[in-house]
Amino acid sequence: MSVSRSFALPDPATALNFAPLSLGEALPKVLLCDLDGTLIDSMPTLADLAMDVMSEMYGTPRILARELYVATCGLPFIKQLEEIYPGDQRNAAASALFEGRKPALCNALKMSAGTRGVLATLKSRGTKIVVSSNNGRANVETFARHDGFPFDLVLGFGDGLAKGGPHLEKAAAEFKAKRSEMLFVGDSLHDGVLAEEERVPFVGVAGTFSFERFRLRFPKAPIVRRFEDLLAVFA
Repeated sequence: MSVSRSFALPDPATALNFAPLSLGEALPKVLLCDLDGTLIDSMPTLADLAMDVMSEMYGTPRILARELYVATCGLPFIKQLEEIYPGDQRNAAASALFEGRKPALCNALKMSAGTRGVLATLKSRGTKIVVSSNNGRANVETFARHDGFPFDLVLGFGDGLAKGGPHLEKAAAEFKAKRSEMLFVGDSLHDGVLAEEERVPFVGVAGTFSFERFRLRFPKAPIVRRFEDLLAVFA
């Protein structure tokens, strides 16, 4: 089956009520997926870890620390700390503590059967599947290896790579794709902002942020309540 290489988002007025996927409708040439909170349900674990680290290192009340982590999620943790505690000399040590504890908590997490099914369906129809995460490269590569899904490209944070422009440029070169032929899917408001800045179509996955918060910030983008609902966007 041939796959159309153009990608058009549905009218936002109809985005709340998705119809079943229709064969032959336009699909993205490249699907870039955030990892934490999008492909795997790791955000509660990471938020708890960040809460512990920020409480220990800065004395921030635990409830406030968790709220601050979630509010800035989507950035690498060191950049979250720089936004929350600008210029604080403890930021590097706090980031190292967080990154050091994270693998034992998250490296064994795998995608749900529903998420794998969506990715397998899109892959079978010609879409290249890319992990685009601001988690460290080693962690992202460990996830991909343990999960076993045949991703076409796995991108993390480090060595000059990051979500947004660097990952998009890497994917564009790898698959000879235009921005209009890509789709970025993520669970944070920061993900949507990156997509806006890079002029790439975006679908938000509610959960880390509410459906209503996404709708308020990105009124023209489709928002799904679960990654498993993504196929409905292409109807």
